[in-house]
Amino acid sequence: MPVLARPALRFTALVGLWVLVGAVLWILLVQGFLLALNPFCHLQRPSVARVMVKSVDRDPNSHITDYATVKQGEDEEVLRLLKAEAAELHEYDEVWILNAWYSDGLRPTQYLLTPHRLLLEYPAILLLPAAWALWRLRKAREKAAAAPPPPIRRTFTDDFHLRAQRFAKPEETTNPGAAKEEANKPPVDTDEHP
Repeated sequence: MPVLARPALRFTALVGLWVLVGAVLWILLVQGFLLALNPFCHLQRPSVARVMVKSVDRDPNSHITDYATVKQGEDEEVLRLLKAEAAELHEYDEVWILNAWYSDGLRPTQYLLTPHRLLLEYPAILLLPAAWALWRLRKAREKAAAAPPPPIRRTFTDDFHLRAQRFAKPEETTNPGAAKEEANKPPVDTDEHP
């Protein structure tokens, strides 16, 4: 029996998927709202690149970001990374960098590429597996509805009163077989002699 054939598990998975879709849509709404309110931000092309670190410099004007000078091919570029991520970098390290989809003066413009950061910056990626899982749940529901119902199990119960009747001694007055046996008995000689 497949796991998704059980209605309780299908319902739980369905609720979990819709919560995930709702959370992703909420994050996208908040990101769009922040983008609309910030006059200093601009969109940039999202991308992933493998770069070699040349140097890491502190940003005295920011408590959130630091600068990292990197080299990609023959081009050098200065990136704005989170302070914690910049502290992990050393000269001549080769790392994967994720460019954010928008840039402003407050938040970092680039991040180290990790699955966690990828999902935070681009939560819409989760909508594809969620759509696939919803499709699978719908197919499982249709398959369960088309399947014949499980056979009915019959169980016989024997309570105290039924058992007592089954093992009770037959009474002579209520037993019709007893009257028949009485009629079949040979006659007994009862002549009286003085």
